[in-house]
Amino acid sequence: MKTAAVYLRVSTNDQAEHSPDSQLREIKNYAARHNIIIDPKHIYTDTGISGRNAKKRPAFQKMVAAAKAKPSPFDTILIWKYSRFARNQEESILYKSLLRKECGVEVVSITEETGDNMFGPLIERIIEWMDEFYSVRLSEEVRTKMTFVAEKGKVQTTPPFGYRKKPGQPMEIVPDEAEWIRYIFTEFVAGKSMLAIARSLNAHGVHTHRGNQFENRTIEYILNNPMYIGYVRWTPTGKTLSKRIFDSEDTMMVKGDFEPIISEDLFNVAAALLQQRKKSRKKYAKPADVKKHWLSGLVHCGNCGGTLTYSPKNDGFQCYKYAKGVCKVSHFINARKLEEAVISAIEHVDITDQFIKDNTVVPVTESTVDYSKQIDKLEKMLERAKAAYVAGIDTM
Repeated sequence: MKTAAVYLRVSTNDQAEHSPDSQLREIKNYAARHNIIIDPKHIYTDTGISGRNAKKRPAFQKMVAAAKAKPSPFDTILIWKYSRFARNQEESILYKSLLRKECGVEVVSITEETGDNMFGPLIERIIEWMDEFYSVRLSEEVRTKMTFVAEKGKVQTTPPFGYRKKPGQPMEIVPDEAEWIRYIFTEFVAGKSMLAIARSLNAHGVHTHRGNQFENRTIEYILNNPMYIGYVRWTPTGKTLSKRIFDSEDTMMVKGDFEPIISEDLFNVAAALLQQRKKSRKKYAKPADVKKHWLSGLVHCGNCGGTLTYSPKNDGFQCYKYAKGVCKVSHFINARKLEEAVISAIEHVDITDQFIKDNTVVPVTESTVDYSKQIDKLEKMLERAKAAYVAGIDTM
């Protein structure tokens, strides 16, 4: 009798698929008819996740890791449809091959039985190709619809600070927050730095919609957001704001269906000032406070616990959170005074056997090691190996 694991997946944009409970019920009925035992410990579910990238599906990765155990705790993976396993044919072929050849585990769709004859694998590949084609087409349709909605001037994102939105209605201004938006633009145009503005808002107890304190980048985003003059900004080809790119060649700007908070003249003056400051900074120039000092990383803020970073310009240490506008208390200390204090303290230390024993950190064999760089390198090698395997250049 076979032992099976179950993999369930429901994405956010596919309205035609069954719920996880419905999928599981049908899979259990299939298992009962075919004398297959389902191990409750090996029922894996990814909810609200696309099937086009296996790396972004934690339950899927956990299932594959479990299958690699010696011996494998299950010899079959039951799925509702092949599209639940993957909507990327390349990854589908790769993972099925690895599971079958390395772990002895078969992937079975309960609604798309392809049979054991010579045409079975061909039918399975056709189904996978159709699933991937559907996924690509669905993505294009969603992008087209969202672009169409953006062209109508309707907001599709979470309302920014200064606005709120009720379902099915245009954004509306939040009066108290709008006053702070006007304050930000007015003070910036008057010559105040983004850091000083962030500190001012934090000092008055103002928080973002997520409940966070304001930082330089929060102010920068607000100053670059055309919603405050009543426009919707939309980039159909992908996200750029995460890279702090506020516009690109295909970015569209459309008059929105909501009221502006500031005038276009004020917004344009702030935009010109932002460009001017951007040009005055050297490309790839690092802030002065990242330069190292022999005491760097050893001194901490007495107010928030943050690290004090060294600034060659001021020849001293300052709390890095204070420099971002988050910490409210300045703990600046001159480097020379700090050096003298540390050296004086060291001179009064009596080096004894007991002192060495008390202050020696014993290496812990089970301590966490950062292998992120090695993992990145191995993942790139794996991607090349995948491509070679799928193209038929390499064998298992």
